[in-house]
Amino acid sequence: MNKLFLFLAVILSSLSASAIRPAGQSFARITILTCTPGPDLYSVFGHTAIRVEDNFGGEQIDWVYNYGTFEFSDDFYWKFAQGKLDYKLSKSDFGFFQEEYIYTGRGIYEQELMLSPEDKFKLIELLEENYKPENRVYRYDFFYDNCSSRVRDIILKAAGKPTSFSYVYARPYTFRQAIQNYLNYMPWSDFGIDLALGMPCDRVMDKGQAMFLPDSLLNEFNYATYGEGPIAAKSQELLPYEFELSDSTVFTPMVVFGLFLIVQMIWGFVRLRSGRSVAITDRVLLFTTGLVGVMVVFLWFFTDHNATKWNLNILWANPLMLYLAFARMDKKWIKTYWKIQGGICVLLVVGWFFLPQRLHLATLPMVLGLLFISLRQVRPQFFVSNRGKQGRAVA
Repeated sequence: MNKLFLFLAVILSSLSASAIRPAGQSFARITILTCTPGPDLYSVFGHTAIRVEDNFGGEQIDWVYNYGTFEFSDDFYWKFAQGKLDYKLSKSDFGFFQEEYIYTGRGIYEQELMLSPEDKFKLIELLEENYKPENRVYRYDFFYDNCSSRVRDIILKAAGKPTSFSYVYARPYTFRQAIQNYLNYMPWSDFGIDLALGMPCDRVMDKGQAMFLPDSLLNEFNYATYGEGPIAAKSQELLPYEFELSDSTVFTPMVVFGLFLIVQMIWGFVRLRSGRSVAITDRVLLFTTGLVGVMVVFLWFFTDHNATKWNLNILWANPLMLYLAFARMDKKWIKTYWKIQGGICVLLVVGWFFLPQRLHLATLPMVLGLLFISLRQVRPQFFVSNRGKQGRAVA
């Protein structure tokens, strides 16, 4: 009798489970996790993941699908510079995922997706398909294919109802402007990134493209529609944040290069009045701009990045400067070069705010420094009285 009762209980339990969860449906709770920025360059823009909570056979699961997993090694930044950095989808328990953010003082916000049971089931299927070893690795692209854009894309792929976004930016934004708010707290990283990124980053983003940033994805999903209703509930703070972005350095690129320009001009006048047309400060500037030029050329022509192409920084910084940093300036072709470079520098200064690419303001002292060298090479009489002296082109 007891065995019969147990058998009937199992059958009824199975029928009940089938009634609650029909084939092809999922009543799981699925949420978007948005993590606040961290102290490192790779974490300063925040992070996005998907959380799935469900009950299978009486076992409670709480998984996080994370498209932002990578192997941090000694050549991480080198691979990133080449555009050859691979990320992968990982799956871990939420508690394990949360531990890292508790340890670093970063916060987590959560938005519950309001998908239908069928679409939730499809989303989980897609995530599991992506998690297969042969599918989980992908080639990372900061603006177009990252941990945030992948979350957006897979949710839209699973959505069986028309989905639209309100485009929360009140005015047109470029990719460069979108990341600026984060880089304001990292002035030297901001300077380096602006040197590396070309004109493609100054293109106005299309609707929905801002979601490459986790905060923008959170805002977009707060107002997005799914059929006739919202696609997600309003975001809720899941883990309070303690770490806040801050900038404590006084020696920003603008300060450093501005001070260098003053020193260069003072020393340049001194050297010119003593009959020498080139100062050691000029050669330091030429060497520095030459190195920048090498970086610009490398990122433009020898990497897989699209965002680093058509970089107008090449107009004031080019690899030829490395040669000029050690060359004598009395050669005829070098005089001709400085006439051309001086004209380019004048055009850059006059049209600074009208260029199709926004150049970092800290490069302005460097452009003025090059213009100063050019004028001293081409028109030294502007700086010294004509007493029959001719500046000699030696260091």
